Amino acid sequence: MLLYSPTLAAQEKKATTEEEKVPFYQGTTIGVDIFGLGSKVFGGDITSTEISVEVNLKNRYVPVAEIGYGTTDTTDDGTNIHYKASAPYFRVGMNYNFFFRKPYLPGFLYGGIRYGFTSFSYDVSAPAMKDPAWGFPEIPFSYDGVKTTVTWAELLAGIKVNVYKNFYMGWSLRYRIRMNMKKTEHTEPWYIPGFGKNNSTNLGVTYSLIYKLPF
Repeated sequence: MLLYSPTLAAQEKKATTEEEKVPFYQGTTIGVDIFGLGSKVFGGDITSTEISVEVNLKNRYVPVAEIGYGTTDTTDDGTNIHYKASAPYFRVGMNYNFFFRKPYLPGFLYGGIRYGFTSFSYDVSAPAMKDPAWGFPEIPFSYDGVKTTVTWAELLAGIKVNVYKNFYMGWSLRYRIRMNMKKTEHTEPWYIPGFGKNNSTNLGVTYSLIYKLPF
């Protein structure tokens, strides 16, 4: 027969009471991702930046909205294919703070999910193609203003650390899964704003400077 310890009961009651005392609203933060800006400086083909707004509920659940802008204008050295695109993108989702029982820590470790969306147009062109046997006729390959819409999901893990008063820094690693993409007859995008290079999945990184609003 199992006996229920009064001490254990008291500890459980104390933990429940302490959790109930945690204020529902724990503040709002605004962050700016600078990793996407730095990638171009270090020789990347893509530039992006985004702003995120997070609302901390009970130091545990954190609804998030992200809006950004991505752009590229590049030519492949091997194929000489030129690709150009720029457009805004949007994400919404939720973070979960694994350290919600430790509010005294200067930050937290979290996991999260996102749903991303972008609608944009792109230009793609390449040298004219020739018949391999006769060398003619030349077939031009150039499409401007091709419109498409893409949605995707993200699974992510990250940390956020308080560095000074209301200022924080944050990192996240994101696994992105493309869900739907509007295709055209002749071509498809090489780069998707907010998602990255056009594969069924890819990895992304963010590094953000974050400010907690004083209310």
